[in-house]
Amino acid sequence: MKSVNLFLVLLLYFPLFSQDIHLSQFYNQDHLLNPAKVGDYDGDYRLTANYRNQWRQLNKQPISTYLLSFDHIFFFDKHQFHAGLMLTSDRFQGEETNYATGIPFSYTVNSTKILASISYALQYRKHIIRTGLQTGMVMSASDPTTQTFPSQWDYQSGDFNGKLANLESQLKPSQKYFDLNLGVSWTKKFVFGIPKVGFSINHINRPKDSYFKNDQERLRARKVFFSEVMIPLGFRFSLQPKLLFMWTAKANDLLIGTNLQVQTSYKVIPTYYFGVHYRHGIARIFDAIIPTVGFNYKKYAIGISYDVNLSDLSKGTDSRKGSFEFSLMYTGASTIPKKVLLPCNRF
Repeated sequence: MKSVNLFLVLLLYFPLFSQDIHLSQFYNQDHLLNPAKVGDYDGDYRLTANYRNQWRQLNKQPISTYLLSFDHIFFFDKHQFHAGLMLTSDRFQGEETNYATGIPFSYTVNSTKILASISYALQYRKHIIRTGLQTGMVMSASDPTTQTFPSQWDYQSGDFNGKLANLESQLKPSQKYFDLNLGVSWTKKFVFGIPKVGFSINHINRPKDSYFKNDQERLRARKVFFSEVMIPLGFRFSLQPKLLFMWTAKANDLLIGTNLQVQTSYKVIPTYYFGVHYRHGIARIFDAIIPTVGFNYKKYAIGISYDVNLSDLSKGTDSRKGSFEFSLMYTGASTIPKKVLLPCNRF
């Protein structure tokens, strides 16, 4: 039962819900942030990989999250579209010992998403408005035989006995459902900088998400608002404030902070940045402080961050109270000409 208790604690405590992946470097994975952001870069194509390892101090088993996305530019008549694909894997492993028998057992909960996105950019008087649609399948699985249930409580031993019947005839080991997300974003270049604002709604179709066959509970729509600004400071410096706010029903998650980007004179590493962000919630305060560093290497962009947990859940655990996150992005060169040159005769 300890495994079930631990899993339920993580389900209830995670910002938003366990079926929705969250990243501290949310600005380094546009497919996850907002489908309208797919294609929001200077290049013909882009490949992005993300990795997150969190809550290792709980039972000494981390929750590992992997994301891989690809998007490419397409032309239809005079219109410019971007389309892409994102694959995610959220894996939670644990190991417990049944004190009644002394036999250890392990368990795994794995969730996989395959989501395709398409976006379109409309320019009107220097305003750029992007719209995006994202859809695909979500699949998750768990092994009920490695978990314990109330009917398996053994009063004589004072522990759960996995050999007893769990009496859960409606429980299934896996599930899958179709998901639908929509998003919109806006940007415009001003004298002080370049702001970007976006809003998206996830799970618009409100799919069923349950391991019980007769459960009619449906996912609630998750709303996401983000904003960021690129503010040039002169002398090769620029400030990049960022904000992310997500909410669904009574659950919410706020991430706010800034990065300072420095432009160098080296072609191999043209820029690097460092900064700090803070995660907060209405129902929970002082959740995490997130220092971040990153740099550009040729056509690659690399980001590294670490969540220093401040919440009550981290109290009483060992010293490994953080979450490590890594992002890698490769952007192909753009074939769209920046300037139009008119040839003329020489005399």
